[in-house]
Amino acid sequence: MACEQLQDSTNMEILKRSYTGVFIALVVLTCLFEVMSGRFFTFANITTVLRSLSYVGIISIGMGLCLISGVIDLSAGATAAFASVLFSKALVVWEASLPVALLLALLSGAGVGLFNSFIILKLKITPFIGTISTMFIMRGLALAWTKGFIVYPLPGDLKDIGIMKPLGVSVGFIVLLVIALLAWYVLEFTVFGLEIKATGSDYEVAKVTEVRYIMVHVVLLMTLGVLSALAGVLLSFVLNGGHPNVGTGWEFAAITACAIGGVSLMGYEGSIPGILFGLLFVYALQSGIVVVGVSVFLQNVVVGLTLLVAITMDVRRRSYLNLEKL
Repeated sequence: MACEQLQDSTNMEILKRSYTGVFIALVVLTCLFEVMSGRFFTFANITTVLRSLSYVGIISIGMGLCLISGVIDLSAGATAAFASVLFSKALVVWEASLPVALLLALLSGAGVGLFNSFIILKLKITPFIGTISTMFIMRGLALAWTKGFIVYPLPGDLKDIGIMKPLGVSVGFIVLLVIALLAWYVLEFTVFGLEIKATGSDYEVAKVTEVRYIMVHVVLLMTLGVLSALAGVLLSFVLNGGHPNVGTGWEFAAITACAIGGVSLMGYEGSIPGILFGLLFVYALQSGIVVVGVSVFLQNVVVGLTLLVAITMDVRRRSYLNLEKL
């Protein structure tokens, strides 16, 4: 009897982990693609998948933290584009040093996050609408500044950073792992992490408690802005210049990865491991479609359907857990 109770308790704890489902689905999906193609688990394909998810992955970490706190930012991709252009302009046109160019790019991302904080918290504009406005502003500034052209080439050997493959992956993927580790520690083991979850759990309750809800949203929106800028800079190394059109759709890819990884779009619930599993699932799915010979034009269709299923399952899972508490 005691063993049965322990087993039931263990099963419930596993179920409560929002990323359990996507992890199982990821294992099943990758094994299925390997059986169908015999080429999915090759070193070349695996490292290609990991390299391709790096930039969206960096944004996904910041996006996930924002979603857990109950706020959303749809300007991340445009912020990455503007930072990419600014970084390249500083190096190519202004002949600034690498540290100065990097600092300018990251400050631009922080500035976008601060601007989003102002329109959301002070002007009381819905985050969805407010950050869409910022998306158009930043993308427009990047295009107007460059007239739609790439700012290139980067001076010296900086382009070599983009083609480096440490451990077979990329500098971007290594940066993603470091950021994910830091975010996981903050979310799970610090007071600020508790405040993030408390703010996302019930915003109105957070207002009348000691939770620093304003600071939480300001810090997270600025963090996402900085991470978006960093992703844009890292891609500049790969492209050997800044492109005003990079990052298109990155914010939606990040939201998709977060949702599939168990981050609730309603706030409070989510984890860094879940975000990483969600990323792996999305990019493994896209890669597997190509490997098995399905039309690449169906990638977005499949990912969209997967997102719909993931959200539906999350709603059902949360409902089940609520019933268990009654």
